[in-house]
Amino acid sequence: MKRLVSLFLVLMMMLAVGAFAEQPAEVDYSVLKGITVGFAQMDNNNSWRIAETKSMEDAAAKYGFNIIVTDAMADMAKQASDISDLVAQGIDYLVFPPQQVEGLQGAVKEAMDAGIPVILIDRTMNGTPGVDWTTEIMSDFYLEAQELAEYVIEQTGGKGNIVILQGTAGADSTIQRQAGFVDTIKAKAPEMEIVFDQVADYLMDKGQQVMELALQAHKDDIQVVFAHNDDMALGAVKAIEQAGYDPAKFGVVGIDGPAAALQAVKDGKMLASMTCTPLFGEPVAKILVDLIKGNPVEPKMVNPDILYTKENADPALGY
Repeated sequence: MKRLVSLFLVLMMMLAVGAFAEQPAEVDYSVLKGITVGFAQMDNNNSWRIAETKSMEDAAAKYGFNIIVTDAMADMAKQASDISDLVAQGIDYLVFPPQQVEGLQGAVKEAMDAGIPVILIDRTMNGTPGVDWTTEIMSDFYLEAQELAEYVIEQTGGKGNIVILQGTAGADSTIQRQAGFVDTIKAKAPEMEIVFDQVADYLMDKGQQVMELALQAHKDDIQVVFAHNDDMALGAVKAIEQAGYDPAKFGVVGIDGPAAALQAVKDGKMLASMTCTPLFGEPVAKILVDLIKGNPVEPKMVNPDILYTKENADPALGY
């Protein structure tokens, strides 16, 4: 009996040690105090970007690092200039979402050549992460749109006319979301037809304007509206309502997952919303700790996303 008890105690100790060993090490955020991070925001003209900027500022306040925020106001030349100015100010780290896939490589090289690690968030650009810039963290834009397309096909039986509201031309998110949705529709629902497809720059008011044009051209003979973001989707819903139609009959879907869109899904005004978090402050802070401590950092990290439909949509889950 004593041997059995001793064996039991040894096994329990081994399990306890193993469980302890598997616990992730606590992140030492104290190393962030006093460093200066330059955040070259591409613009602050929609709810997603505003939430992204606030997330970065909140992380700076929480962990005690300095942050210098610039706003390029959707002007890529200004974003390049903002980056150069931040480098000249002697920042320790550079964080930013690229306006487009081409045009900012020179500014990034300037930062990297100055020994300033560069973290891309939300969007990427042409080049090699881990080589041309330090690392990047974002969602899988292609997969987001692919999953939305598959849900649309399921809900419509693979038939109907589609209107697409695209984001900013030349942006990585726009290119990938367009490809993910269109590729899936063509492959899995060849009877569906894209009857209207126009850029609306991720803006709610422009999304409304473009949807008004689509309604003028096709009236209510539209079964699906795919917007590259939820601000444009909500603009489309407003245009549909003002035209005297029921948005529930238009199968409006978007990406981002703000509270307003999840409420629209819950109310039946939108068919679905795919999340794409703007809350990069915490993951960026963790990356900064790893860089300071010399820990290995993956060249590319992908955020998980969730599809919200009427069955699981809750505005409290949005930003």
